[in-house]
Amino acid sequence: MFVKYCGCRTEDDYRLLSSSKADIIGFVFADSKRKVTPEEVSAWVASRGRQKQLAGVFQNHSIEEIVSAAMQVPLDIIQCHGNESVQTIKELKKQTKKQVFKALPYSEAIDEQMALYADCSDAILVDSVSKGQFGGTGVSFDWSEVPALLSAAEQYGISVFIAGGIKPDNISALLPYKPYGIDLSGGIEQEGKKCKEKITEIERKISYVSSNRT
Repeated sequence: MFVKYCGCRTEDDYRLLSSSKADIIGFVFADSKRKVTPEEVSAWVASRGRQKQLAGVFQNHSIEEIVSAAMQVPLDIIQCHGNESVQTIKELKKQTKKQVFKALPYSEAIDEQMALYADCSDAILVDSVSKGQFGGTGVSFDWSEVPALLSAAEQYGISVFIAGGIKPDNISALLPYKPYGIDLSGGIEQEGKKCKEKITEIERKISYVSSNRT
C-alpha cells in the first residue's frame, strides 16, 4: 500500500515527512490554509534533499501555471483537484512528462467519473465533500463503499488512493479493505503542524496490518 502525506507547508514539516515511511510527500499549490509556493518548496528540497516522491496539488490552475511550477520544483506527480478536463490531463502529461493523479469527489456518480479519467490518469484519488468544500475537510466518506471502488478501479485498469478524514483513531477501519494507497493531511497534524507522534501511530498500525497479512 502506498502512503502519501500531503499538505506539507513548512521546512520543518518537510524534514519530518522526509524521515517518515511515506512514499509520497504532497504540497498544496491551490488556495488552502496549507498553500505553499513553488519557490518555498524548491528551497526546502535544495536545503534538505529529496528522499521521497514529490506531488504538487493544483485546482483549476492553467496548464501554463502547472508547467511553470513543475519546472521550479522537481515534482514526480501532478495532482489535479478541480474540474480539469480529460484533455487538460492529457496535455499536462504531454508537456511535463510527469505522472498525473486526478482527484474525484465521492458521490453516486463516482463510477462514471472513474471511467472518464481512467485512460488519461496514472491514479485516481477519491476524496470527500463537506459543506461544499472538496478535499482538505478532514471528513471521510463511507468506507464500506471502498470495495466497490476497488472493484471498479480494477475493471478500468486504474489505481485508487483513498483520502479524507484518515487519522490514527480510525485508520484501522480502512486498512482491512486493502486500498492501493491512502492520502493523509490533517490526520497527521497537531496545532497546524505535522506531528511525529501521529505519524508514528499511523505507521505502526499500517505495519501491524501488513505483517498480519503475510
